[in-house]
Amino acid sequence: MKSLFKPKPGLGKNGQSFGETYWKDIYGSGLDVDGSYNAKQHAAYLKSLFSLMEIPVYRICDFGFGKAHLLKEFVKAFSPVKVYAVDASREAYLDLLKKDWVKHSDRFDIQNTSLEEFKIPKLEREPVELGICNSVLQYLPDQAIPSVVEKLGKYCNYLYFTVPTTEDYKEMKSELGFVDPFAFSRSKQKYRKWIAKDFEVVGYNVLQSK
Repeated sequence: MKSLFKPKPGLGKNGQSFGETYWKDIYGSGLDVDGSYNAKQHAAYLKSLFSLMEIPVYRICDFGFGKAHLLKEFVKAFSPVKVYAVDASREAYLDLLKKDWVKHSDRFDIQNTSLEEFKIPKLEREPVELGICNSVLQYLPDQAIPSVVEKLGKYCNYLYFTVPTTEDYKEMKSELGFVDPFAFSRSKQKYRKWIAKDFEVVGYNVLQSK
Protein backbone atom coordinates (compact mmCIF):
# COMPACT_ATOMS: atom_id res chain seq x y z
CA MET A 1 0.00 0.00 0.00
CA LYS A 2 1.40 3.38 -0.98
CA SER A 3 1.79 6.06 1.65
CA LEU A 4 -0.67 8.94 1.41
CA PHE A 5 1.84 11.27 3.07
CA LYS A 6 3.05 13.94 0.67
CA PRO A 7 5.65 16.32 2.13
CA LYS A 8 4.87 19.94 1.41
CA PRO A 9 7.37 21.89 -0.71
CA GLY A 10 10.13 23.36 1.42
CA LEU A 11 9.93 20.71 4.16
CA GLY A 12 12.45 18.01 5.04
CA LYS A 13 11.84 14.28 5.25
CA ASN A 14 10.71 14.70 8.85
CA GLY A 15 8.09 17.24 7.80
CA GLN A 16 9.90 20.12 9.48
CA SER A 17 10.75 23.39 7.77
CA PHE A 18 14.34 24.52 7.28
CA GLY A 19 14.27 26.99 10.15
CA GLU A 20 16.30 27.47 13.31
CA THR A 21 16.21 23.78 14.25
CA TYR A 22 17.69 22.78 10.90
CA TRP A 23 20.53 25.32 11.04
CA LYS A 24 21.32 24.45 14.64
CA ASP A 25 21.29 20.67 14.19
CA ILE A 26 22.95 20.42 10.77
CA TYR A 27 25.23 23.46 10.52
CA GLY A 28 25.66 24.26 14.20
CA SER A 29 27.38 21.00 15.13
CA GLY A 30 30.89 22.20 14.28
CA LEU A 31 31.30 19.60 11.53
CA ASP A 32 33.12 20.55 8.35
CA VAL A 33 30.54 20.81 5.58
CA ASP A 34 31.69 20.20 2.02
CA GLY A 35 31.15 23.35 0.02
CA SER A 36 31.60 25.54 3.10
CA TYR A 37 35.08 25.13 4.61
CA ASN A 38 36.51 24.38 1.14
CA ALA A 39 34.32 26.68 -0.94
CA LYS A 40 37.34 28.48 -2.43
CA GLN A 41 38.74 25.22 -3.77
CA HIS A 42 35.40 24.34 -5.37
CA ALA A 43 35.22 27.73 -7.07
CA ALA A 44 38.85 27.61 -8.20
CA TYR A 45 38.27 24.18 -9.75
CA LEU A 46 35.24 25.39 -11.73
CA LYS A 47 36.97 28.60 -12.79
CA SER A 48 39.94 26.64 -14.15
CA LEU A 49 37.73 24.10 -15.88
CA PHE A 50 35.57 26.69 -17.64
CA SER A 51 38.63 28.73 -18.62
CA LEU A 52 40.14 25.59 -20.13
CA MET A 53 36.92 24.87 -22.04
CA GLU A 54 36.79 28.55 -23.10
CA ILE A 55 33.23 28.90 -21.81
CA PRO A 56 32.45 32.36 -20.41
CA VAL A 57 30.15 32.55 -17.41
CA TYR A 58 28.04 35.70 -17.33
CA ARG A 59 25.15 34.46 -15.21
CA ILE A 60 24.91 32.05 -12.27
CA CYS A 61 21.97 30.46 -10.49
CA ASP A 62 22.29 28.78 -7.08
CA PHE A 63 19.49 26.29 -6.47
CA GLY A 64 19.46 26.04 -2.66
CA PHE A 65 22.22 28.40 -1.51
CA GLY A 66 22.05 27.62 2.23
CA LYS A 67 24.78 29.48 4.07
CA ALA A 68 25.92 30.86 0.67
CA HIS A 69 29.62 30.11 1.23
CA LEU A 70 29.85 28.42 -2.16
CA LEU A 71 27.81 31.10 -3.92
CA LYS A 72 30.06 33.83 -2.53
CA GLU A 73 33.22 32.16 -3.84
CA PHE A 74 31.65 31.48 -7.26
CA VAL A 75 30.65 35.14 -7.53
CA LYS A 76 34.21 36.20 -6.65
CA ALA A 77 35.73 33.74 -9.12
CA PHE A 78 33.46 34.41 -12.13
CA SER A 79 32.29 38.02 -11.51
CA PRO A 80 28.92 37.32 -13.20
CA VAL A 81 26.73 40.19 -14.34
CA LYS A 82 23.60 38.47 -12.98
CA VAL A 83 23.10 36.10 -10.06
CA TYR A 84 19.91 34.19 -9.32
CA ALA A 85 19.59 32.40 -6.00
CA VAL A 86 16.81 30.46 -4.29
CA ASP A 87 16.39 28.73 -0.94
CA ALA A 88 13.43 27.32 0.95
CA SER A 89 14.74 28.62 4.28
CA ARG A 90 13.47 32.02 5.39
CA GLU A 91 16.49 32.32 7.69
CA ALA A 92 18.92 31.67 4.83
CA TYR A 93 17.10 34.14 2.60
CA LEU A 94 17.15 36.98 5.15
CA ASP A 95 20.76 36.26 6.07
CA LEU A 96 21.91 36.48 2.44
CA LEU A 97 20.11 39.77 1.91
CA LYS A 98 22.19 41.27 4.74
CA LYS A 99 25.57 40.24 3.32
CA ASP A 100 27.75 43.18 2.28
CA TRP A 101 28.65 41.52 -1.02
CA VAL A 102 24.93 41.22 -1.84
CA LYS A 103 23.15 44.26 -0.43
CA HIS A 104 25.41 46.74 -2.22
CA SER A 105 24.91 45.12 -5.64
CA ASP A 106 22.00 45.25 -8.09
CA ARG A 107 22.93 42.04 -9.90
CA PHE A 108 21.20 39.69 -7.44
CA ASP A 109 17.73 38.16 -7.84
CA ILE A 110 17.13 36.26 -4.58
CA GLN A 111 13.99 34.27 -3.86
CA ASN A 112 12.68 32.51 -0.76
CA THR A 113 10.80 29.50 -2.09
CA SER A 114 11.20 25.77 -2.59
CA LEU A 115 12.80 24.27 -5.69
CA GLU A 116 9.45 22.66 -6.48
CA GLU A 117 7.77 26.09 -6.64
CA PHE A 118 10.71 28.14 -7.94
CA LYS A 119 9.97 29.65 -11.36
CA ILE A 120 11.79 32.11 -13.61
CA PRO A 121 10.27 31.67 -17.10
CA LYS A 122 13.00 33.88 -18.59
CA LEU A 123 15.60 31.22 -17.78
CA GLU A 124 13.76 28.66 -19.89
CA ARG A 125 14.37 30.91 -22.89
CA GLU A 126 17.81 32.13 -21.81
CA PRO A 127 19.42 29.63 -19.40
CA VAL A 128 22.34 30.73 -17.25
CA GLU A 129 25.77 29.41 -18.13
CA LEU A 130 26.34 27.86 -14.71
CA GLY A 131 24.04 26.52 -12.02
CA ILE A 132 24.91 25.31 -8.53
CA CYS A 133 23.00 22.58 -6.70
CA ASN A 134 25.17 21.58 -3.76
CA SER A 135 23.72 19.07 -1.31
CA VAL A 136 20.06 19.94 -1.88
CA LEU A 137 18.16 17.13 -3.62
CA GLN A 138 18.38 14.86 -0.56
CA TYR A 139 15.70 17.04 1.04
CA LEU A 140 13.16 16.55 -1.76
CA PRO A 141 10.68 13.63 -1.80
CA ASP A 142 10.96 11.11 -4.63
CA GLN A 143 7.93 12.38 -6.50
CA ALA A 144 9.33 15.93 -6.71
CA ILE A 145 12.77 15.15 -8.08
CA PRO A 146 12.04 14.38 -11.78
CA SER A 147 10.29 17.71 -12.36
CA VAL A 148 12.91 19.63 -10.37
CA VAL A 149 15.77 18.03 -12.32
CA GLU A 150 13.95 18.83 -15.57
CA LYS A 151 13.65 22.45 -14.42
CA LEU A 152 17.37 22.60 -13.59
CA GLY A 153 18.12 21.28 -17.06
CA LYS A 154 16.08 24.09 -18.62
CA TYR A 155 17.46 26.83 -16.39
CA CYS A 156 21.20 26.24 -16.84
CA ASN A 157 23.64 24.95 -19.46
CA TYR A 158 26.02 23.47 -16.91
CA LEU A 159 25.32 22.42 -13.34
CA TYR A 160 27.75 21.96 -10.48
CA PHE A 161 25.98 19.15 -8.66
CA THR A 162 26.56 17.19 -5.46
CA VAL A 163 24.25 15.10 -3.29
CA PRO A 164 25.05 12.72 -0.39
CA THR A 165 24.04 9.11 -1.03
CA THR A 166 23.18 6.24 1.30
CA GLU A 167 26.83 5.22 1.39
CA ASP A 168 27.88 8.77 2.25
CA TYR A 169 25.43 8.90 5.15
CA LYS A 170 26.64 5.53 6.45
CA GLU A 171 30.21 6.84 6.41
CA MET A 172 29.28 10.11 8.11
CA LYS A 173 27.38 8.26 10.82
CA SER A 174 30.20 5.78 11.38
CA GLU A 175 33.08 8.27 11.39
CA LEU A 176 31.40 11.44 12.71
CA GLY A 177 28.23 10.26 14.39
CA PHE A 178 26.35 12.58 12.03
CA VAL A 179 22.69 11.93 11.16
CA ASP A 180 20.46 14.25 9.11
CA PRO A 181 16.78 13.68 10.03
CA PHE A 182 15.69 16.18 7.37
CA ALA A 183 17.19 14.19 4.48
CA PHE A 184 16.13 11.21 2.41
CA SER A 185 18.79 8.51 2.04
CA ARG A 186 19.09 7.18 -1.51
CA SER A 187 21.52 5.18 -3.62
CA LYS A 188 23.91 6.70 -6.14
CA GLN A 189 22.21 4.63 -8.84
CA LYS A 190 18.84 6.19 -8.06
CA TYR A 191 20.17 9.73 -8.39
CA ARG A 192 22.00 8.85 -11.60
CA LYS A 193 18.79 7.51 -13.10
CA TRP A 194 16.94 10.73 -12.32
CA ILE A 195 19.74 12.93 -13.64
CA ALA A 196 20.35 10.97 -16.86
CA LYS A 197 17.16 12.17 -18.54
CA ASP A 198 18.16 15.84 -18.51
CA PHE A 199 21.94 15.88 -17.99
CA GLU A 200 25.14 14.11 -18.91
CA VAL A 201 28.24 13.99 -16.75
CA VAL A 202 31.13 15.92 -18.31
CA GLY A 203 33.49 16.27 -15.36
CA TYR A 204 33.92 15.83 -11.62
CA ASN A 205 30.59 17.07 -10.18
CA VAL A 206 29.89 18.86 -13.48
CA LEU A 207 26.77 18.12 -15.54
CA GLN A 208 25.84 19.48 -18.96
CA SER A 209 22.20 19.98 -19.84
CA LYS A 210 20.89 17.92 -22.73
